Amino acid sequence: MSESPYLFDVTQHNFAAVVENSQRVPVLVDFWADWCEPCKTLTPLLTKLAQEYRGGFLLAKVNADTERALAGHFQVRSLPTVMVIWQGQIVEQLVGLQPESAYRQIIDQFHAAPGEPLQEQIELLWERGHRQEAVELLREALHQEPASSELKTALAEKLLQLDQGDEARSLLQGLPVEERDRPPASGLLARLQFADLAQGAPDLAALETQVQRDPADCAARRQLAARQVLAGDYEAALEQFMSILRRDPQFEDEAGRKGLIAMFDMLGNEHPLVITYRRRLFSLLH
Repeated sequence: MSESPYLFDVTQHNFAAVVENSQRVPVLVDFWADWCEPCKTLTPLLTKLAQEYRGGFLLAKVNADTERALAGHFQVRSLPTVMVIWQGQIVEQLVGLQPESAYRQIIDQFHAAPGEPLQEQIELLWERGHRQEAVELLREALHQEPASSELKTALAEKLLQLDQGDEARSLLQGLPVEERDRPPASGLLARLQFADLAQGAPDLAALETQVQRDPADCAARRQLAARQVLAGDYEAALEQFMSILRRDPQFEDEAGRKGLIAMFDMLGNEHPLVITYRRRLFSLLH
Protein backbone atom coordinates (compact mmCIF):
# COMPACT_ATOMS: atom_id res chain seq x y z
CA MET A 1 0.00 0.00 0.00
CA SER A 2 1.31 3.42 -0.93
CA GLU A 3 2.06 6.08 1.65
CA SER A 4 0.28 8.63 -0.56
CA PRO A 5 -3.35 9.35 0.32
CA TYR A 6 -4.11 9.81 -3.36
CA LEU A 7 -2.90 6.38 -4.49
CA PHE A 8 -4.03 2.93 -3.40
CA ASP A 9 -3.66 -0.70 -4.47
CA VAL A 10 -6.77 -2.46 -5.73
CA THR A 11 -7.80 -6.11 -5.74
CA GLN A 12 -11.08 -7.80 -6.61
CA HIS A 13 -11.89 -7.71 -2.90
CA ASN A 14 -11.71 -3.94 -2.46
CA PHE A 15 -12.67 -2.72 -5.94
CA ALA A 16 -15.88 -1.32 -4.46
CA ALA A 17 -13.69 1.47 -3.04
CA VAL A 18 -12.97 2.60 -6.60
CA VAL A 19 -16.68 2.94 -7.39
CA GLU A 20 -17.37 4.66 -4.07
CA ASN A 21 -14.57 7.20 -4.47
CA SER A 22 -15.54 7.87 -8.08
CA GLN A 23 -18.75 9.49 -6.86
CA ARG A 24 -16.62 12.40 -5.61
CA VAL A 25 -13.57 12.50 -7.85
CA PRO A 26 -12.44 10.64 -10.99
CA VAL A 27 -10.41 7.49 -10.33
CA LEU A 28 -7.68 6.43 -12.74
CA VAL A 29 -7.33 2.64 -12.59
CA ASP A 30 -3.85 1.68 -13.77
CA PHE A 31 -3.38 -1.96 -14.84
CA TRP A 32 0.33 -2.82 -14.68
CA ALA A 33 2.79 -5.69 -14.21
CA ASP A 34 6.41 -6.08 -13.10
CA TRP A 35 7.58 -7.25 -16.54
CA CYS A 36 5.95 -4.31 -18.35
CA GLU A 37 8.67 -1.78 -19.26
CA PRO A 38 6.29 1.09 -20.21
CA CYS A 39 4.58 0.59 -16.84
CA LYS A 40 7.84 1.53 -15.12
CA THR A 41 7.66 4.90 -16.84
CA LEU A 42 3.94 5.41 -16.36
CA THR A 43 3.79 4.68 -12.61
CA PRO A 44 6.04 7.58 -11.50
CA LEU A 45 4.31 9.87 -14.00
CA LEU A 46 0.82 9.14 -12.64
CA THR A 47 2.08 9.27 -9.06
CA LYS A 48 3.54 12.73 -9.71
CA LEU A 49 0.24 13.91 -11.16
CA ALA A 50 -1.69 12.49 -8.21
CA GLN A 51 0.49 14.49 -5.82
CA GLU A 52 0.21 17.61 -7.95
CA TYR A 53 -3.60 17.48 -8.15
CA ARG A 54 -3.86 16.89 -4.37
CA GLY A 55 -7.00 14.77 -4.49
CA GLY A 56 -8.42 16.19 -7.72
CA PHE A 57 -8.32 12.55 -8.81
CA LEU A 58 -7.30 9.26 -7.21
CA LEU A 59 -4.93 6.67 -8.66
CA ALA A 60 -5.88 3.02 -8.21
CA LYS A 61 -3.15 0.48 -9.05
CA VAL A 62 -4.03 -3.05 -10.23
CA ASN A 63 -1.32 -5.69 -10.66
CA ALA A 64 -2.65 -7.51 -13.71
CA ASP A 65 -0.56 -10.62 -12.95
CA THR A 66 -1.93 -11.18 -9.46
CA GLU A 67 -5.41 -9.86 -10.29
CA ARG A 68 -6.06 -11.83 -13.48
CA ALA A 69 -9.79 -12.11 -12.79
CA LEU A 70 -10.13 -8.35 -12.44
CA ALA A 71 -8.10 -7.69 -15.57
CA GLY A 72 -10.19 -10.26 -17.42
CA HIS A 73 -13.43 -8.72 -16.22
CA PHE A 74 -12.41 -5.38 -17.73
CA GLN A 75 -11.07 -7.10 -20.87
CA VAL A 76 -7.56 -5.71 -20.44
CA ARG A 77 -5.59 -6.98 -23.45
CA SER A 78 -2.30 -5.09 -23.12
CA LEU A 79 -0.33 -3.16 -20.53
CA PRO A 80 -0.32 -0.51 -19.38
CA THR A 81 -4.03 0.20 -19.57
CA VAL A 82 -5.55 3.13 -17.71
CA MET A 83 -9.32 3.29 -17.22
CA VAL A 84 -10.99 6.44 -15.94
CA ILE A 85 -13.99 5.79 -13.69
CA TRP A 86 -16.25 8.71 -12.89
CA GLN A 87 -19.44 8.40 -10.86
CA GLY A 88 -19.34 4.63 -11.16
CA GLN A 89 -18.91 4.52 -14.94
CA ILE A 90 -15.93 3.91 -17.23
CA VAL A 91 -15.71 7.19 -19.13
CA GLU A 92 -12.31 6.83 -20.82
CA GLN A 93 -9.61 4.25 -21.53
CA LEU A 94 -5.97 4.82 -22.50
CA VAL A 95 -4.02 1.81 -23.78
CA GLY A 96 -0.24 1.91 -23.88
CA LEU A 97 2.06 4.64 -22.63
CA GLN A 98 0.71 8.07 -23.59
CA PRO A 99 2.27 11.56 -23.36
CA GLU A 100 1.77 13.32 -20.03
CA SER A 101 -0.51 15.83 -21.74
CA ALA A 102 -2.98 13.04 -22.58
CA TYR A 103 -3.40 12.10 -18.92
CA ARG A 104 -3.67 15.75 -17.89
CA GLN A 105 -6.37 16.33 -20.47
CA ILE A 106 -8.45 13.44 -19.17
CA ILE A 107 -8.00 14.47 -15.53
CA ASP A 108 -8.90 18.10 -16.30
CA GLN A 109 -11.96 16.98 -18.21
CA PHE A 110 -13.51 15.11 -15.32
CA HIS A 111 -12.07 16.47 -12.10
CA ALA A 112 -14.14 18.94 -10.07
CA ALA A 113 -14.09 22.65 -10.82
CA PRO A 114 -11.14 24.61 -9.39
CA GLY A 115 -11.66 25.64 -5.78
CA GLU A 116 -14.72 23.44 -5.34
CA PRO A 117 -13.12 20.21 -4.09
CA LEU A 118 -10.94 21.65 -1.32
CA GLN A 119 -13.16 20.48 1.52
CA GLU A 120 -13.61 17.09 -0.16
CA GLN A 121 -9.84 16.74 -0.49
CA ILE A 122 -9.36 17.61 3.16
CA GLU A 123 -12.01 15.16 4.33
CA LEU A 124 -10.55 12.43 2.11
CA LEU A 125 -7.11 12.98 3.63
CA TRP A 126 -8.61 13.02 7.13
CA GLU A 127 -10.59 9.81 6.60
CA ARG A 128 -7.49 8.03 5.29
CA GLY A 129 -5.54 8.98 8.41
CA HIS A 130 -3.35 11.62 6.73
CA ARG A 131 -4.42 14.27 9.21
CA GLN A 132 -1.28 16.37 9.17
CA GLU A 133 -1.44 16.57 5.37
CA ALA A 134 -5.05 17.75 5.65
CA VAL A 135 -3.97 20.46 8.07
CA GLU A 136 -1.10 21.51 5.79
CA LEU A 137 -3.49 21.73 2.84
CA LEU A 138 -5.70 24.03 4.90
CA ARG A 139 -2.70 26.12 5.95
CA GLU A 140 -1.67 26.47 2.31
CA ALA A 141 -5.18 27.55 1.31
CA LEU A 142 -5.28 30.04 4.18
CA HIS A 143 -1.92 31.43 3.09
CA GLN A 144 -3.48 32.14 -0.30
CA GLU A 145 -6.61 33.66 1.30
CA PRO A 146 -5.47 35.03 4.69
CA ALA A 147 -8.74 36.90 5.31
CA SER A 148 -10.98 33.84 4.81
CA SER A 149 -13.06 33.24 7.95
CA GLU A 150 -14.27 29.94 6.48
CA LEU A 151 -10.73 28.60 6.12
CA LYS A 152 -9.72 29.83 9.58
CA THR A 153 -12.72 28.09 11.11
CA ALA A 154 -12.08 24.87 9.17
CA LEU A 155 -8.43 24.84 10.27
CA ALA A 156 -9.40 25.54 13.89
CA GLU A 157 -11.84 22.61 13.82
CA LYS A 158 -9.15 20.20 12.64
CA LEU A 159 -6.59 21.54 15.12
CA LEU A 160 -9.06 21.00 17.96
CA GLN A 161 -9.39 17.36 16.95
CA LEU A 162 -5.59 17.13 17.11
CA ASP A 163 -5.58 18.64 20.63
CA GLN A 164 -3.84 21.78 19.37
CA GLY A 165 -6.19 24.05 21.25
CA ASP A 166 -3.91 27.09 21.58
CA GLU A 167 -3.56 27.61 17.85
CA ALA A 168 -7.25 26.88 17.31
CA ARG A 169 -8.14 29.49 19.94
CA SER A 170 -5.91 32.08 18.29
CA LEU A 171 -7.57 31.50 14.91
CA LEU A 172 -11.09 31.69 16.32
CA GLN A 173 -10.45 34.75 18.45
CA GLY A 174 -9.02 36.49 15.39
CA LEU A 175 -12.35 36.19 13.58
CA PRO A 176 -14.69 39.20 13.34
CA VAL A 177 -17.11 39.36 16.28
CA GLU A 178 -20.12 38.52 14.12
CA GLU A 179 -18.35 35.38 12.87
CA ARG A 180 -17.32 34.28 16.37
CA ASP A 181 -20.89 34.59 17.64
CA ARG A 182 -22.47 32.25 15.11
CA PRO A 183 -21.95 28.61 14.09
CA PRO A 184 -19.66 26.93 13.37
CA ALA A 185 -17.16 29.23 15.15
CA SER A 186 -19.38 29.64 18.22
CA GLY A 187 -19.58 25.86 18.59
CA LEU A 188 -15.81 25.47 18.34
CA LEU A 189 -15.30 28.18 20.96
CA ALA A 190 -17.74 26.31 23.18
CA ARG A 191 -15.71 23.13 22.73
CA LEU A 192 -12.61 25.06 23.76
CA GLN A 193 -14.39 26.01 26.98
CA PHE A 194 -14.88 22.33 27.75
CA ALA A 195 -11.24 21.60 26.93
CA ASP A 196 -10.21 24.34 29.37
CA LEU A 197 -12.53 22.94 32.03
CA ALA A 198 -11.12 19.43 31.62
CA GLN A 199 -7.52 20.57 31.76
CA GLY A 200 -5.95 19.27 34.97
CA ALA A 201 -9.15 17.43 35.97
CA PRO A 202 -9.14 13.75 37.00
CA ASP A 203 -9.76 11.23 34.26
CA LEU A 204 -13.21 10.09 33.16
CA ALA A 205 -13.34 6.96 35.32
CA ALA A 206 -12.21 8.82 38.46
CA LEU A 207 -14.82 11.52 37.96
CA GLU A 208 -17.56 8.95 37.40
CA THR A 209 -16.57 7.27 40.66
CA GLN A 210 -16.58 10.60 42.51
CA VAL A 211 -20.07 11.49 41.25
CA GLN A 212 -21.39 8.07 42.22
CA ARG A 213 -19.87 8.47 45.66
CA ASP A 214 -21.21 12.01 46.13
CA PRO A 215 -24.10 12.87 43.75
CA ALA A 216 -24.24 16.42 45.17
CA ASP A 217 -20.66 17.22 44.07
CA CYS A 218 -21.51 19.68 41.29
CA ALA A 219 -17.86 20.57 40.71
CA ALA A 220 -17.07 16.94 39.88
CA ARG A 221 -20.18 16.71 37.72
CA ARG A 222 -19.09 19.76 35.76
CA GLN A 223 -15.64 18.31 35.13
CA LEU A 224 -17.22 14.97 34.24
CA ALA A 225 -19.47 16.69 31.72
CA ALA A 226 -16.44 18.37 30.13
CA ARG A 227 -14.64 15.03 29.87
CA GLN A 228 -17.73 13.45 28.31
CA VAL A 229 -18.01 16.25 25.75
CA LEU A 230 -14.41 15.73 24.67
CA ALA A 231 -15.03 11.97 24.48
CA GLY A 232 -18.05 12.55 22.24
CA ASP A 233 -20.59 11.28 24.78
CA TYR A 234 -22.83 14.29 24.37
CA GLU A 235 -26.01 12.90 25.89
CA ALA A 236 -24.22 11.92 29.09
CA ALA A 237 -22.70 15.40 29.31
CA LEU A 238 -26.09 17.03 28.82
CA GLU A 239 -27.47 14.88 31.63
CA GLN A 240 -24.69 16.06 33.95
CA PHE A 241 -25.47 19.71 33.26
CA MET A 242 -29.19 19.07 33.76
CA SER A 243 -28.40 17.44 37.08
CA ILE A 244 -26.31 20.44 38.16
CA LEU A 245 -29.14 22.77 37.20
CA ARG A 246 -31.68 20.76 39.19
CA ARG A 247 -29.48 20.43 42.27
CA ASP A 248 -28.02 23.92 42.43
CA PRO A 249 -29.21 26.41 39.76
CA GLN A 250 -26.78 29.09 40.99
CA PHE A 251 -23.69 26.85 41.19
CA GLU A 252 -20.64 28.65 39.78
CA ASP A 253 -22.69 31.48 38.26
CA GLU A 254 -25.32 29.18 36.68
CA ALA A 255 -22.77 26.65 35.36
CA GLY A 256 -25.49 24.10 34.69
CA ARG A 257 -27.55 26.34 32.43
CA LYS A 258 -24.49 27.84 30.75
CA GLY A 259 -23.05 24.38 30.12
CA LEU A 260 -26.25 23.34 28.36
CA ILE A 261 -26.27 26.51 26.24
CA ALA A 262 -22.62 25.98 25.30
CA MET A 263 -23.42 22.44 24.19
CA PHE A 264 -26.38 23.66 22.16
CA ASP A 265 -24.02 26.07 20.37
CA MET A 266 -21.51 23.30 19.79
CA LEU A 267 -23.98 20.74 18.42
CA GLY A 268 -26.21 23.13 16.48
CA ASN A 269 -29.92 23.84 16.68
CA GLU A 270 -30.95 20.96 14.41
CA HIS A 271 -29.21 18.24 16.42
CA PRO A 272 -31.80 15.82 17.91
CA LEU A 273 -30.21 16.05 21.36
CA VAL A 274 -30.40 19.84 21.27
CA ILE A 275 -34.09 19.74 20.38
CA THR A 276 -34.78 17.32 23.25
CA TYR A 277 -32.70 19.03 25.90
CA ARG A 278 -33.75 22.56 24.94
CA ARG A 279 -37.31 21.46 25.61
CA ARG A 280 -36.29 19.93 28.94
CA LEU A 281 -34.38 23.07 29.89
CA PHE A 282 -37.41 25.23 29.16
CA SER A 283 -39.64 22.98 31.27
CA LEU A 284 -37.19 23.05 34.16
CA LEU A 285 -36.80 26.82 34.16
CA HIS A 286 -40.50 27.53 33.76
